[in-house]
Amino acid sequence: MEKLDFYMVQLIGAIGYTLLSISYFRKSKKQILFMQIIANIFFVAHYYLLNGVAGAISNVFGLITYTAIYFFDKHKLGKQKNILSLAMIILLFISVIFAYDNFYSMLPFIAFTLAIISFLTNDEYKIRSYGIVVAVCWLIYAIVCVSYAAIVFETVTLIATIVALIKNPKKST
Repeated sequence: MEKLDFYMVQLIGAIGYTLLSISYFRKSKKQILFMQIIANIFFVAHYYLLNGVAGAISNVFGLITYTAIYFFDKHKLGKQKNILSLAMIILLFISVIFAYDNFYSMLPFIAFTLAIISFLTNDEYKIRSYGIVVAVCWLIYAIVCVSYAAIVFETVTLIATIVALIKNPKKST
């Protein structure tokens, strides 16, 4: 990969991670989810261009699932959302098995499984809590894929998510 191409790939990742970091400061699940849909478009391209097959595949499934969850929430189709999410997790698992390269290639699957599960709730605190584990999985994967943009921004996302969690504490029920 030429130097200019490498920097362009890093920029694509940086845009996605900027959107992801900002998403956790949004007040509603709908806003968080919408920002993450847009971020996933950038992540698919970023990991594909870095030959991070498991990361690209996971982000395609994440993009499809988040879009469906967003649509189902908007139209109050909760039961269908749960069925679709389970189906997407199963399909993702099968896809990642075929893309298995090493232990690290499983991290995107773990991250997206947790992310999908987090968006099945309407609790923004739980979404942010799962986001911390998701960020750690992607940070490790980014180190393996030599994605400097992802390393920097997953660190920033991890910190931002922790701050957002503290700033928006769980409400007593």
